[in-house]
Amino acid sequence: MSWFFVFFVTQAFFVGSAGAVDSTGLKNSSGTATGVYNSDLARAGNRIFIEPLIVKDADVDNQLTLSPSLGPAYGGANVFQTPITLEKRLTHSMSIRFESHYEDVETPGGAHAGFQYFGVQGKYMFYENAPHEIMATAIVRATTPMGASQAGQGNPLTLYGYLLFNKGMGDIPVSWIRPFAIQTDIAGITPFGSGPEPLSPYVGLLDFGDSARFDGALEYSFLYLHDVVGWNVPNFLDHLVPAIESRTLVNESSNGHQGLTAGYTSYEINYQADWYQIGLAYQAPYGFDSSFVGKRAMLYMTFFYGWILKKMGYHATPF
Repeated sequence: MSWFFVFFVTQAFFVGSAGAVDSTGLKNSSGTATGVYNSDLARAGNRIFIEPLIVKDADVDNQLTLSPSLGPAYGGANVFQTPITLEKRLTHSMSIRFESHYEDVETPGGAHAGFQYFGVQGKYMFYENAPHEIMATAIVRATTPMGASQAGQGNPLTLYGYLLFNKGMGDIPVSWIRPFAIQTDIAGITPFGSGPEPLSPYVGLLDFGDSARFDGALEYSFLYLHDVVGWNVPNFLDHLVPAIESRTLVNESSNGHQGLTAGYTSYEINYQADWYQIGLAYQAPYGFDSSFVGKRAMLYMTFFYGWILKKMGYHATPF
């Protein structure tokens, strides 16, 4: 992972930015839509990206995210999980995030509940290009277990290094293509100790050890189609963003499983408002591990607390 940290430090001193632009020229913008464009939602020009469920979020925000999910896991278990993350913007391009996962596991042998791990993440958005709807970000993250091992915590300590890239298709001169956007990340993962890599609580039992992870999202914004492209869209569709996300984990360790892969795909519908986003998802796994059998439904909620406080008159972040 040394390549990532060299890149991260280098970019900290040489920042490329095309700057931000105002959301002028919106063709069908309603009062509600105008509020969305003025909010803390992830923006590059007139592109509002979703807060992704699998892919790392490239934008720098003040936000609280809750993601309760329910589904079957390996060994005949059922898992209820609630990831909790809190991100605080430090500057326009930097933030710090704290996270934990609470999990309730029902197995044939009994029930276990507790927190999986505690994590800290630093984020640095080193490039923005508003006319071409681009964001590029680097992340360093560390997680360590907390609570009972029966609740599904992973390796004793795990370090992550990420590169993230978001791109909207608004600069393509085809109207129906312009609402599309992609979000991607690539990660190097180094655990210290043995245990299942916490790909998700539904991962199989094999220990990946050092690994690489590839995440991607394809989304289509009806808000963009309506307000930027200028098509007439029914009001109930105006704030919806359907998306497909995926995650692939590749084992890089010489532990008998080198080169093997596992992952899952997420089919989603998201609703964007000025101070929150709510999404529903169905996720299905794939991969080599026969114990990786979990399918789950998920509710995903993000609240932009900085924007909420600003609207209430209590606080206005300078960033």
